[in-house]
Amino acid sequence: MPTNDLHARVAATILAQLETANPASWSPPWHGADPMPRNARTGRRYRSLNVLALWCAAQTHGYADARWATYRQWAALGAQVRKAQRGTLVLFYKELPRGTDEDATDGAPFVARAAYVFNAAQVDVVSPPADAPAPSITSDPLPAFDAFVAATGATIQHGGNRACYVPATDAIHLPPRTVFRTPTGYAGTLAHELVHWTGAPHRLARDLTGRFGARAYAVEELVAELGAAFVLADLGIVRSPHPGHAAYCASWVPLLRTDPRALSHAATQASRAADYLAALRPSRPLSDREDGCRPHHYSATHPQASRETNV
Repeated sequence: MPTNDLHARVAATILAQLETANPASWSPPWHGADPMPRNARTGRRYRSLNVLALWCAAQTHGYADARWATYRQWAALGAQVRKAQRGTLVLFYKELPRGTDEDATDGAPFVARAAYVFNAAQVDVVSPPADAPAPSITSDPLPAFDAFVAATGATIQHGGNRACYVPATDAIHLPPRTVFRTPTGYAGTLAHELVHWTGAPHRLARDLTGRFGARAYAVEELVAELGAAFVLADLGIVRSPHPGHAAYCASWVPLLRTDPRALSHAATQASRAADYLAALRPSRPLSDREDGCRPHHYSATHPQASRETNV
C-alpha cells in the first residue's frame, strides 16, 4: 500500500469537514478532550500525522480510549480485535541496515511503512495497564501549565488586547488573563504563541517560505494550531479554539486543496515544536517516547533526530 495514502486520507478528511462546515463553529479533530494517542503494547505516544489520523478516527467513531495497536500487538496482549472492525492507517519508519538503499529517499536511513491499528474500543478482553493509570483531563490546568511555560524561559508580556509572538524582540505578547473566558482559553492561546516562538532562527529555525511561498503564513498558523493541541494533550488539558480559529480555517481550504501534503508537513513541524518545548522541562517520563512518523527529539539547544522503528 502506498505510504502517501495516509497523507491523502487525513488531508481529505480535514478538507471535507472544512468545506461543509461553518468555520466559526467547526470543531477540528485536534480540539476537545482527547489525550495523546499511545501504543497499547509499547506505551509510546504517536506523533505527527499519525496523531491527526487517530484523532480523526476517534472523533468519527466516538472512541474515548487513547490506546491503539496493530492486530498482532493486541493478540500479544491477550486481546482479540472484534470481527468486521476496520483499522486506522498509520505510518512508521523502519531503520535500514547499513549499506542498503532499499526504498530510502534523499539518503535517509529509513524506509516508510504503512500499518493498520485498532482502538481499545474495537477489542475484546482488554483492560487498562496495571502500571499506568488512564490519562485524565484536569479542570484546573493552570498550575501544571504555568510550570510548563516557566520551564521554557520565554519572555511573556501581558497587556493590550492582542496575542502574538514578536520576532524582533523575541517576546510573546498576551492580553491579561482576566480577559480570557476560561483558563483553558488562556492556555490554548499561550501554547499557540509558544509554538510560534520555537520557530525563531536560534531555536528550530522554521522557515516555510521556501516550500510554501505566499501560503507560508497559513501553514505557520496550522503548525501553531496543531503544536498547541499536541502540547496541551500531553499535559492533559482540554483544547480550546484559538481566537483566530475561524479565519485560520478559511485560509486552510485553498492550502489543502492545492497541496494535500501541506497538512503532513505542518503536523511534522508541529511535533518538532512540541518536542522542543517538552525537552525544556526538567524531566520527562520514559513512557513519553514516540511511535511512528519519523521522530525527532530536541534538547534545549540542539535539535537531533532519534530513530523509532515501532508502530
